[in-house]
Amino acid sequence: MEQLISIQTNTKGGCDDGAIDIEDFVQNKLRPFLHKFKHQLSTFDDPSIALQEFTLSKIRNAYDALEKFDSDIRPMLDEAIAASIQSAQQHRHTMVDTFVQTLEQAMHDLNEKFREIEALSDGYLEKKMEDTIDATMQQIEEVDGRISAAFERAFQVRQRVGDKITEVAGLASDRMDSVKKIVADEARRLLLYDELPIEWRNNAHILTGYRFLPTPSACWHSLTYVHNETGNIYTHLLGFFFFLGLGIYELFYSTSLASVPNFDRIVFAIFFIAACKCLMCSTVWHTLSGINDYDIFKRMACLDYVGISVLISASVVLLEYYGFYCNDVWRNSYIAGTTILSVIGVCMPFSEWFNQNEFKWLRIAFFIALAASGVLPIFHLVAIHGASHTLNWLSPLLYSLGSYLLGVFVYGNQLPEAVWPGKFDHIGHSHQFWHLFVCGGIWFHYVAALGFVREREVFGLCSL
Repeated sequence: MEQLISIQTNTKGGCDDGAIDIEDFVQNKLRPFLHKFKHQLSTFDDPSIALQEFTLSKIRNAYDALEKFDSDIRPMLDEAIAASIQSAQQHRHTMVDTFVQTLEQAMHDLNEKFREIEALSDGYLEKKMEDTIDATMQQIEEVDGRISAAFERAFQVRQRVGDKITEVAGLASDRMDSVKKIVADEARRLLLYDELPIEWRNNAHILTGYRFLPTPSACWHSLTYVHNETGNIYTHLLGFFFFLGLGIYELFYSTSLASVPNFDRIVFAIFFIAACKCLMCSTVWHTLSGINDYDIFKRMACLDYVGISVLISASVVLLEYYGFYCNDVWRNSYIAGTTILSVIGVCMPFSEWFNQNEFKWLRIAFFIALAASGVLPIFHLVAIHGASHTLNWLSPLLYSLGSYLLGVFVYGNQLPEAVWPGKFDHIGHSHQFWHLFVCGGIWFHYVAALGFVREREVFGLCSL
């Protein structure tokens, strides 16, 4: 600052009197000083700063006087130049001396006041900084207090919530048994025939006791309570265990097959496996027929038909094997044909149309035709042995055949529920009788097969 307001004299080329160059002073010294000083004043434009001796208004007045001098000096200089050179030089010397003295005093005063302003401003800024820091710390303390209070409230809320959860858990535990019982009772609720979807309706004469369960596990659980499929399930489930045990006994412990070749044992094993497969497929189907998933419902129905096809085919194969016991060509040809029909019987149930109610008659006809596939070998045997001898040999099979045909008649006509609808919904309806007749047919076929074993070489003309 002091360097800006110090005044030096210089000599201008062409002047030999040592006079101060006013133009140079104004342009290079005064104006930069005024500009810098104005900028410095603008930084202290806060009316709250109290100056000790001079106010900011006085500083601004001094600055305005300097600016006024700058604007007024030029007309005076022009006027002096227009006067005579001698009087103008004398006048200029006098004016410049006076001006320089006045200006130096003014600038000295301004320097002093500026230093005072700087000192005051430093103190003011320091005080303001301290006040700001104090205020900030106070706000931080207030925020910290609020955070602590919030954490305290949160802890109290957490305790209350924990207590509430404990209370609710206790109530839930007390009511869980009753809820489970309600759910179990609802899951076991049996439907009426009219409540079933169309696809699940099979026998309009059975009016009550229908399951409609959401999962296979729920269907398996239905083995523990009574519904309209209970009789169907247990008639074949018990039959499965009976014939499984009978087959194991006959193949490994009985003397009936002790002397026969191993291939005879294989044929008997195929028959028992087919019988057990039929009974187990039927058990699974009737257990899962209460599922509410239609895709599973259809697949399980097909599984039942597959079991029936395999049983019929195995029964016919046993007849063909012992009827042509010593005639390998005919025996193997008939067995191959029956096997082909069996494969068709296994595949056809998985067709979309096969399980539809309007094709029920076709399903029955197919199984009758499959069983009748044994008719051609019988006619062949009559041609070889004569009718009397052949019928005498086949007579044990009449019981088995009669059992199957009677079962088909009862099942096809839906007796007795068609006569007394709703009276045999759980026990005694046609499908349960059909299952009993199937088990009877398997038993009588087994008994007939034991007779075939005893006469295999005689009737098979093995001596020829």
